[in-house]
Amino acid sequence: MVITNFCCLIASTFPKFLCTVLLLWGYYSAIFKVDFVLVRSALLRIAIFLFVSILLILSLVLYYLVVLVRPGSPLECSLLCLPDYKDGDVISPPSFLVNNTVTVTHNGLYRFCRKCKVWKPDRCHHCSSCNKCVLRMDHHCPWFAECIGFRNHKFFVQFLGYSALFCITIAVVTGWANYRFFITETLSMDGFSFHILFAFFTSIMFGLCLLIFSIFTDYQLLKNRTTIESYESQSYRYRQNSHTLGNIFDNGSKRNWCSIMGNTFIEWLLPIRRHSIYGYNDGLRYEVNERLYRKMQEDAVIQKRLSNKLQKYKLKQSKVREDAVRPFIGNSGYIH
Repeated sequence: MVITNFCCLIASTFPKFLCTVLLLWGYYSAIFKVDFVLVRSALLRIAIFLFVSILLILSLVLYYLVVLVRPGSPLECSLLCLPDYKDGDVISPPSFLVNNTVTVTHNGLYRFCRKCKVWKPDRCHHCSSCNKCVLRMDHHCPWFAECIGFRNHKFFVQFLGYSALFCITIAVVTGWANYRFFITETLSMDGFSFHILFAFFTSIMFGLCLLIFSIFTDYQLLKNRTTIESYESQSYRYRQNSHTLGNIFDNGSKRNWCSIMGNTFIEWLLPIRRHSIYGYNDGLRYEVNERLYRKMQEDAVIQKRLSNKLQKYKLKQSKVREDAVRPFIGNSGYIH
């Protein structure tokens, strides 16, 4: 047990240590090996220092906000928890879930996690790494050793953007020094450091990865679609699903963006969290697309009518067959 806990501690601590060291090392290489040593213009030197320092601070603050704020879990809501549940028990969903949920299991039942013993609201999923259910789970990120979900999604999006810009800036600054050393040969060996060379390639690699992932995440955010929802079909009530009906949580790009990032430009840029004017702010229920919701209900009514007509038709045909056979059946019940 002690060894298991120790291994879990190492697994959760190492990514945080590694990311912090990489950010600080990139800053050290760009500022203390290039900016303060090779840049002659005092104005440019100060500008580079301030810009890179701001990006570093924002990246570190946002990284640890993602870790400390956490995504949130339905286990924090007593209305959804069934701590005394045992396998085989017959349970009924609470009225809160019935009135505020559109997603169900593939067989049409309300979603319940037997591991956490909790009812799952819309967009909630169980994370096997965190061993608990997560509100509006996007994915589990090994670089944070934490899930990205309802409460920390905004900080994660901001971190991707600022850290990508930080890496690109480091690549430009160290790339300029490498250009002077290898191409123009205007930089002597005394002014060059292998920190500069390694920082250039490392920042290029991480910068491109972060930029691509940032663009993908922003696109998903504008569609109001999580990473899980992008590759898994979601089953809705009334026998509908996301493949046939579409994403019922998509309310338009602006509304989708503001529901997570905030309502003002300042909120989009700074690591501050305020309640959005769009939708709900508890992570247990979400605003749905009214047009798709009405279509879902209308399709359900049509399906019910067709089902009733089909049932009546089958009964009618059964009666016709009985009437057709009756003249040939005697009192003994055998056909003559």
